[in-house]
Amino acid sequence: MKALALGWDIEGPGVARAELKDADSLASFDAILYDPGSVPELWRGHAELSGDGAWRLYPGRDLGLSRALERMFSLRRDELAALLEKGGGLVVVRARAGEEFVEIATSPPHRLTPYSLLPHLALVSDPHHLVLPQGLKFIPRRGRDIAWIDPAHPLTPYLEAFAPLGYEAVLVSSLGAPLSAFGQVLAKNRVGDVLAWDVPVKAGRLIFLPAFPGADPQLAGELLLPALGALLSRPLAEGGPSWLSKYTLPGEEELAAEARALEAEKKRLKKKEEELQEAQRAFDALRGLLFPRGAQGLLSAVKAALERLGFSCEPLDHATLVGRAEEGEALVRASFSPSGPIGPEEHRALVLSLDRRHTEGHGEAHGVLVAVAESRLDPRRRGPQWTEAVRRGCRKHGITLVSGYQLFRAVEHVLKGGERKEIRESLVASEGEWRWKP
Repeated sequence: MKALALGWDIEGPGVARAELKDADSLASFDAILYDPGSVPELWRGHAELSGDGAWRLYPGRDLGLSRALERMFSLRRDELAALLEKGGGLVVVRARAGEEFVEIATSPPHRLTPYSLLPHLALVSDPHHLVLPQGLKFIPRRGRDIAWIDPAHPLTPYLEAFAPLGYEAVLVSSLGAPLSAFGQVLAKNRVGDVLAWDVPVKAGRLIFLPAFPGADPQLAGELLLPALGALLSRPLAEGGPSWLSKYTLPGEEELAAEARALEAEKKRLKKKEEELQEAQRAFDALRGLLFPRGAQGLLSAVKAALERLGFSCEPLDHATLVGRAEEGEALVRASFSPSGPIGPEEHRALVLSLDRRHTEGHGEAHGVLVAVAESRLDPRRRGPQWTEAVRRGCRKHGITLVSGYQLFRAVEHVLKGGERKEIRESLVASEGEWRWKP
């Protein structure tokens, strides 16, 4: 494999380096490794900074630079198009922000960017259309949150090895068409932005990869070049004519049947994985009694715990829910304090809710105050979960006072096969501090 690195610091067998203006025909190589970051050097020091902040070249007084740039870009663009469309080669581009450009002050003005070198392509995937390079935007966005990498592409080892180095830009379509409609998305960040993209272009491929700033040139060559060799060794072009599928070979149908069976198995395993994740989320919700995600997280955990104990629950307000069972009705308030014991204000709020419910004619309900304090500590090492005033007030008003840890232990007993009815009876009848007693 013959590869040409344009501005890309990479080492390996078969890799030649050259400047854009001095390189041999780009169509004479198997792969072009293009880093657009170095292209603005062609006009820096020659363009004039205008009042609107744009760098401009003025034909007639730039010593022919603008004309030379336009001619060189046109020539190299045609060479890349020939490499992709006729030579079946690869063009690999490091995705950089590409904000720097020069405007040639003709009528109309002509703008050159580092990506103006890419061939003009019209991609169609009904109902979507995408024109390159104009329709592809490189949005400046730095990060190290490469959250997903295609698991089965030849470039996967390269992407996985350098993912910690991060990216400098994300790829988006200017008209909103999904990039996955035109090529294979190879990597995304945690919010779904496309970071790497493999686009079939007739017989060749146009590949965009994260910039991976600071990547070791030798290691990059060791991982990238074999992957490109594997792509070049594929004899069948992407997206062949429709008639090609009619020419099948002996044994191919059996292979297709195995692929269908494998796809069905993958769907089954995916469904099983989702079921397991859902079951795990249910257990995680119960652990919210020990280390909740704030006040709302504690309320969700209390609801999950009461439902495991056999109550049917519905929210009353942002901190209170109503639990119903054959043993009675409970008005349950979840109180969370990350730094110190629960204070009297939580007890008063529950008393007011009980009085209001009685006054409005909703019947009698037993008050239950669930408290979690100092959640950063192991439950066995925590200090008092409520003040002495809260303890006395709950006993005076007939309210059950229970810590998140004690409620967790009760649920744990039920999950081991213990009786739920006894726990429900105790919760809706106790006054003052409640502890789980097996």
